Amino acid sequence: MRIPTKGVKVTVATGERRPLSPVARWLIIALAWVLTSATVLVGSRYAVSAWVGEPGSVPATALDARSFGDASAAPTDRTVAGSARLVPVRPRVLLDSREVGSLPAGVDVTVPMPETAADTRVVLVEVSILNAKGPGEVTVGQGADRTVVLRAPKAGAQLSATVVAHLAPDGDLRARTTGGGDLLVRLVGVFEPTQRSDAGRIVAVPPTRVVTLVPRTDGKKARIPLAEIRPLADAGPTSAVILQVSADVGSNGGYVSAGTRAGDLNQTVYWSATSGSDRTRGGLMVIPVRDGSVHLRYEAGTELRADLVGYVTGAGAPESTEGLVVPVAPQTPEPVRVGEQSDVDVTLGTTASLPDVPVDRIAAALVTVTATGEATGGVEVGGRQILTASKGVARSALTLVEAPQATVRVGSAVAATMAVTPHALVLTG
Repeated sequence: MRIPTKGVKVTVATGERRPLSPVARWLIIALAWVLTSATVLVGSRYAVSAWVGEPGSVPATALDARSFGDASAAPTDRTVAGSARLVPVRPRVLLDSREVGSLPAGVDVTVPMPETAADTRVVLVEVSILNAKGPGEVTVGQGADRTVVLRAPKAGAQLSATVVAHLAPDGDLRARTTGGGDLLVRLVGVFEPTQRSDAGRIVAVPPTRVVTLVPRTDGKKARIPLAEIRPLADAGPTSAVILQVSADVGSNGGYVSAGTRAGDLNQTVYWSATSGSDRTRGGLMVIPVRDGSVHLRYEAGTELRADLVGYVTGAGAPESTEGLVVPVAPQTPEPVRVGEQSDVDVTLGTTASLPDVPVDRIAAALVTVTATGEATGGVEVGGRQILTASKGVARSALTLVEAPQATVRVGSAVAATMAVTPHALVLTG
């Protein structure tokens, strides 16, 4: 194509205006063309670099980063193999040996399970030993999967524990009492395998006192309106609340019952009689939510305290991996020595004993803390007291506690030997 050159002139140093030769005109036009194209390319290159955020360019906006980020980058909401949701159920008695007579020492019993999802292998149960025939342990599971859940110190003892229990290959639960007595097993939840969910995700919250009940002045009953509890105000749909209860039990023993209605208290934590300064006992309760409140009844002691430590999301909550749990196979952790008035960080396990969960994905855990003290004194987990250590007696309690980097901080008012057993790891996003 011929490029017109008519009228193209230059000014020389002398100021004299002379027409350019045809060759000079062609050289000038070609140089201008090259410079113009380079300018356009450089400008375009800069604009594209600023848009996609190449190194050394102007940073992209938040919207740009979301729209044009690295497609190969892992999403923040990552799935974890073996994760499950907790489905709270209406508490249901699976075994009550009082109906057929107390169990002899050392007997193994099969606890039949109701129909659950076909791939359910782990459940949440409330286990109680009543009127123990003698000192001994209550275990659930069988063989290498056997877990100690209760330790009766003497004949006549009664005590309870909430337990993450693994089912036998046939789908039922095995239980055993080495000391004999009446065994009560109640189903309160089922862990259903899933990769994402709206309902059934566990959310740990800072301990929040929801009730202090002194029967002498307040009576024996308490109603807890959930809408008035700060951590639940913006929680959205909730299927259950998780309460850490403790009580000044007294010389007659006692119990606390819970439920969705005052006339339907279908969960109970039992405590033996206490004496002297060793009077505080505790427990963990996962209570289904139905009408926006839960009810408690406390018998025989002088004071009951209940702290909200977490809740379980309900249907209609945001779907996520956050709050799902990864059950941990039964294990025997190494005990640690805790000095008087000191704290120790305890690692929940090793790569061989814990599921394949990156430590940065662990937000909290359901753990059992076992303590044997050199004297009587409170034992704290995550900054709150959950049980009382006693001289020469091993006591245990299940709790929900924050566990950043798979560690839990424990402390004791007295020198004690302690062990922390993980049962389920709660995932962060």
